[in-house]
Amino acid sequence: MIEPLLFLVLGMLVAALIWLLLLPAFWRRATRLARRALEQHLPLTPDEIAAERDRLRARFSVEMALNARREEKVRADLLAARAETGERLRAEAELLAHLATRERLLADRAVELAALRDQFRNLETELAELREARQLSETMIVGLQLQRDTLAARHNAALDLAEERRLHLEERGCEAENLRAALAEETRRAADLRHELQAREITLSEAERRAATLENETALLRIKRGEGLADVSVAARAAGLRAG
Repeated sequence: MIEPLLFLVLGMLVAALIWLLLLPAFWRRATRLARRALEQHLPLTPDEIAAERDRLRARFSVEMALNARREEKVRADLLAARAETGERLRAEAELLAHLATRERLLADRAVELAALRDQFRNLETELAELREARQLSETMIVGLQLQRDTLAARHNAALDLAEERRLHLEERGCEAENLRAALAEETRRAADLRHELQAREITLSEAERRAATLENETALLRIKRGEGLADVSVAARAAGLRAG
């Protein structure tokens, strides 16, 4: 009984060890695929950023080379002008002023290059922030899609329940309509029976009234014929009971 448990625990430990050995490879592949997907969806890829940076460096290198060539040319002209007359000296002064202007331009370009480098670092920081924001947005979108599917399922269930209740209410409405019709028919029959009963009661009252009149006339005839008072009293009581 203990040996199968030991083998089971040993197998679980071996499987856990294998999983721990394979987990870094799976993690690196998942990270690489996620980074590739994010780079494909971002508007600026690292290659494009690197290409733009190389292009700027190349442009500034070309400009600096041109400025260096111009500076060398100015210096050569200056050396040639020193051997000439005072007019050449004045031209040399102008060239020196022009050279100072160029140097100032070079300094300004150096400042602009430093500003561009700072801007490039800021862009890299913003790019990292945008990647994090995009990952959060994708997570939120997945959650919203799940909520939308849940709400859609609840909505469909509510629609089905409402349709079922509507059909049930329609059936109950038909049953109620049939009951109303049956109730109206029974009411009509009861009214007919009531009218018939009233007519029969009137007929019975008329017959009783005629019988009472007939008995009264009979009693009078008996009195006229000289019958006993007892018979007359009995007849009178019977007539009174019938009339009542």
